[in-house]
Amino acid sequence: MTQVALDPVEYAVPAAFSERVAETAVSAAWRAGAIQLNHFRNTAVRCRRLPHDVKLEIDCLCENVIIAAIRESFSDHAILTEESGLLPGSGEYTSIIDPLDGTVNFWHGLPFFCVSIACYRNGGPAGSRTPPAGLPGTPVTGVVFLPSSQELFVGTPGRGALLNGRPIRASHAESASDAIVTVNFGKTPDTMRRMTGRLDVLLPQVRKARCLGAVAAELAYIAAGFLDGLIYEGIRLWDFAAGKIILEAAGGFLEAAETEPGQWRVLAGAQTIRDSLESVLTL
Repeated sequence: MTQVALDPVEYAVPAAFSERVAETAVSAAWRAGAIQLNHFRNTAVRCRRLPHDVKLEIDCLCENVIIAAIRESFSDHAILTEESGLLPGSGEYTSIIDPLDGTVNFWHGLPFFCVSIACYRNGGPAGSRTPPAGLPGTPVTGVVFLPSSQELFVGTPGRGALLNGRPIRASHAESASDAIVTVNFGKTPDTMRRMTGRLDVLLPQVRKARCLGAVAAELAYIAAGFLDGLIYEGIRLWDFAAGKIILEAAGGFLEAAETEPGQWRVLAGAQTIRDSLESVLTL
């Protein structure tokens, strides 16, 4: 298992460029969100069922409009997406997209799902034209949009995080006993057993545990102080790339470990309960 700190490389991305990237991502997220609302609770939506997961035609429709928006504004960006994989670019930036995070919720008519769009500058201080194979490089901006509640989260390093244009900060829960922590159970028997064991340790320590099923939205909610912590396993880079930027811009933390190629364990939350959450990962 590779344990990696997600600290950004120490050099600045120009503010004007970050603003352009954020504007493009916000516009793309609104377009994808409109598609989701138009098809939400529509029994005609086509679905491919997988063990403990589903794939919908809506994922691809949303991904296509997001890619088109990014390509229109930044034709040289590489794009890493859930549905299409890595689309190479000639520049030094990579956009990372989850067009519909919380697909199972969406399919079952549960109004907790989102669009997730992140942008990172590849490589080290001099930049690089090679998109990240594992972790991203320097964060530029992260956008998470929940269409059902019309909540738009935007995070930019050094400039803070916003919810519908208003500044937000991560929770300051004084102890784990004050915290609401979200978890997932993964898609494999081993992950399910491991997470169930962790709950035995976690539940007596916290106020409540929840399983909400849309990690990008949950990270954004932690950034706003609506939730306090998160423990997820067996997720992909696009699941947390935008939420990481928003949460860290709001003063929270996110630790990630690649437990196998392309599969990540993520621990995130308010700084005040970091030690308590880390103790759960000894299992």
